Amino acid sequence: MSVRKFVSIELSDTTHNQVALLALAWGVSQSEAVQRLVDHFQHTSSPRKSEEGLIHVHALYEGVRVEGVYDPTAESVTVTGGPAQGRYKSPSGAAAAVLRAQNPKVSASRNGWSFWVITDTGSLLQTMRRR
Repeated sequence: MSVRKFVSIELSDTTHNQVALLALAWGVSQSEAVQRLVDHFQHTSSPRKSEEGLIHVHALYEGVRVEGVYDPTAESVTVTGGPAQGRYKSPSGAAAAVLRAQNPKVSASRNGWSFWVITDTGSLLQTMRRR
């Protein structure tokens, strides 16, 4: 991939702040955040499923990336590594376990649908939620 230096685009302050926030949340540069957004737009909005129908997800909490898989049939999340490793009945249960493991002093109450990110697309797991 070639990188052009000194290329600029004009963004409103609001848009620039949103790109900066996404970059921070994803743990990437602002340029990489824009690239993810473009890639997402160019590809289908549906993440790839593994042979078992599972979708790879991750979360960033206190600078630590936690990997997991989401089972759309059971609407469960399995944390695949770290101290919170295990299968949880819901995305929120998995998010709470990660928070308790990383920082037991904070409230572990979290909306797991907005905590977990679909690894292939960078979209929040919320986009997969059944209505």
